[in-house]
Amino acid sequence: MSWDNEHVPVVRIQATNNYENDMTEMARSLKQSGNSDLAEMILKDKARLKNNIPKAVDKIANDEVDGAQKLIRERQYHSKSGYQGHGNLWKSVAKHPSKDGMSSDVYADAESKEGYEYIQAFENGLKNKNYPAQHPMHDSGIALDVDKYAKEAIENSIK
Repeated sequence: MSWDNEHVPVVRIQATNNYENDMTEMARSLKQSGNSDLAEMILKDKARLKNNIPKAVDKIANDEVDGAQKLIRERQYHSKSGYQGHGNLWKSVAKHPSKDGMSSDVYADAESKEGYEYIQAFENGLKNKNYPAQHPMHDSGIALDVDKYAKEAIENSIK
């Protein structure tokens, strides 16, 4: 069997900056209409959002790492076969943030002896070895509470 490691399951946490231009335009309009104090407040809120959104992305990525690791441990070490691993798979789950902090990819990179990424087999199963799919990355990604951190970032930014 030939493995290509292009199908490693990844949970991507990504924020978009769809507020900055609107807030700048709002501040410009307020300043032109004589509300300089309110315009300044809007620009300060925008600056705080720019700092707080990457923090929220990082918190969500941390939650995803914890969630994926927990599911892998539960599903890997409680199988009918009685398999007792060394923890290489769950320990290899990590976040990989972008330089701007607006996104973070979470994935495992423990390689098997055969040269394929073990998480692929664990996530998707192996037909030729009667090894069922476990889906820890999918399930942990679905369970993320993104709204909690988005709300926190907004509340900490808008004063």
